Amino acid sequence: MTEETRRTDPFTAFLAVSCLVLAALVVALVMQNRSLKSRLEHASAAEPSAPRFHQGDVVAPIDVVEDGGGTKTIRFGEGEKRTVLLVFSSECPACRETLPVWREILKTPPDPGVRIVGIQTDRLDPNPAKQGVPAAAYPFPVYGYKRPANDPLEKVPFIPAVVVVDPKGVVSTALFGVPSKDDQARLKDALAG
Repeated sequence: MTEETRRTDPFTAFLAVSCLVLAALVVALVMQNRSLKSRLEHASAAEPSAPRFHQGDVVAPIDVVEDGGGTKTIRFGEGEKRTVLLVFSSECPACRETLPVWREILKTPPDPGVRIVGIQTDRLDPNPAKQGVPAAAYPFPVYGYKRPANDPLEKVPFIPAVVVVDPKGVVSTALFGVPSKDDQARLKDALAG
């Protein structure tokens, strides 16, 4: 029996070494998988897949709803004014954080060549509790918005958003999310004309 055990020892050793190599390969593959997942998350966070306004985009007219229920079309490129679109919601936490910043910036009246338009995405909610602050409470005109089939605001991937449109109807600045100090400075510059 000792002779038979000696004959199988090389095979047993081969199996043990093979198992160790396979275990090491599994550990290496798990580490590589984690690394690739991390890189993929960072890449997708840096470049969102949703369409968004970029400098140079042309903005289509936007149909909005006034407080009385009437509709109005906001057109771009037909006047001599720059338009600053402020898109927000009353329930969005980031919007609640941003609205006081916008109010503070708007304490300084904008240049006469600048038109400010607020679009509150939930203003038309049938539940009055969800309609937020009355439009008159804002230092700029605020309209409701029904998303049409060909939505001109589909390029606003998330709110709050500031889209500055030059007198020719072309986007010069697009800012999304809670404004940083740089974003605030860019908005002040846009309002200064």
